[in-house]
Amino acid sequence: MNPVSLFFAQACLVVGTPFVLWRGLRIGSIVPLVAMQIVGGILLGPSLLGALWPHGWQALFGAAQLSALSGLQWLAVVLFAFLSGLHIGGTGQPGMRRIATAAALGCVLVPFALGTAAGAWLAHAAPAVVGPAASAWQFAFAVGVSMAVTALPVLGAILREMKLSDSVPGQLALGCSAFSDAAIWLVLSAILASAGRSSAGDFLRLALCGALYVGAMLWLVRPALARALPRLQGTDARLALVAVLIFGSALVSESIGLHYILGGFLAGVALPREAAADLRRQLEPTTVVVLMPFFFLMTGLRTDIAVGGHETLLVFGLGTLVAVAGKVAGTALPARLAGLPRREAWMLGALVQTKGLMEVVVLGILFEAGLIGQAAFSGLLLMALATTVLAKPLTRAASRLRGPA
Repeated sequence: MNPVSLFFAQACLVVGTPFVLWRGLRIGSIVPLVAMQIVGGILLGPSLLGALWPHGWQALFGAAQLSALSGLQWLAVVLFAFLSGLHIGGTGQPGMRRIATAAALGCVLVPFALGTAAGAWLAHAAPAVVGPAASAWQFAFAVGVSMAVTALPVLGAILREMKLSDSVPGQLALGCSAFSDAAIWLVLSAILASAGRSSAGDFLRLALCGALYVGAMLWLVRPALARALPRLQGTDARLALVAVLIFGSALVSESIGLHYILGGFLAGVALPREAAADLRRQLEPTTVVVLMPFFFLMTGLRTDIAVGGHETLLVFGLGTLVAVAGKVAGTALPARLAGLPRREAWMLGALVQTKGLMEVVVLGILFEAGLIGQAAFSGLLLMALATTVLAKPLTRAASRLRGPA
């Protein structure tokens, strides 16, 4: 098979497998498509296809055959981060600021604290789960970040499917998820910086360059875009300008020592809100349905459940318990205390524990940086799948609680 034929064979399997499973099993009312995309990446990896058909798997997805897919996974992730950034600042709720603030803080701080504690225990009880480049505390913080994630695009898809987009829990969940995204990228960048630099001078240089970069994006680039984009309304040049913004921001972020994903995210934050909805409509379907499965494939190729054995299952079980309990209770209880009715508070908590795409992206970064080991990566990936699948059933269960809607 020549390289062109090989690429399109890979593309058919990567994009088609999740969709065929999702439609063929008729589970769309329970499981979002993104969950099946994560499953598809695992099924095409060494855990299943590689074990059942080793020679064919090597011919299709061996190391020598993956060079053409690396650029696609980078493109997919940076566009996904951009789409996440577009939601920042766009979900405010007049008259509910106190509830939104309490819920957003609990949505991040409680699962992060519980996850850090769980990570510290795992580092002591099963040292093999710690990444080769991480100390025990870096691994603990990495697990904490993993627990605090909420997948905003997946949450939006679930809200649309359940017809909750305009409801109070749905709007509050979007706000919590946007705040969670911003906090996660910042904490993740700090952890990556601590893992890769040992001198105080390097850290100060990173902090200074990072502050200048963020300031330039928010106070120079954003006003320039606000003037330029309306003039290009309805033209292809508008989308081309935004694409250059995304890729240029990713280049600068990667060059100064931050991760390129933060660059994509900041490009979304810097974009004027007036253009955000239109660009989401243009970019989100292609990014989520066509491009992100390539990232899931590369993630699935790193996932071998058999390698970790009981350690993978330990991380999966503990991680799922902490993630669901931390997110649901950590969000619902502060919202309830701030005045949100009981049913809506628990619906909000059930919605924000969705992990999906964002969790897989974060885990891929942590694994590549050597902060989590193979067993932890596989276990937390299974946790991301479980929490995403649980989102709809938990929300429906919460909606049946008695109380004012």
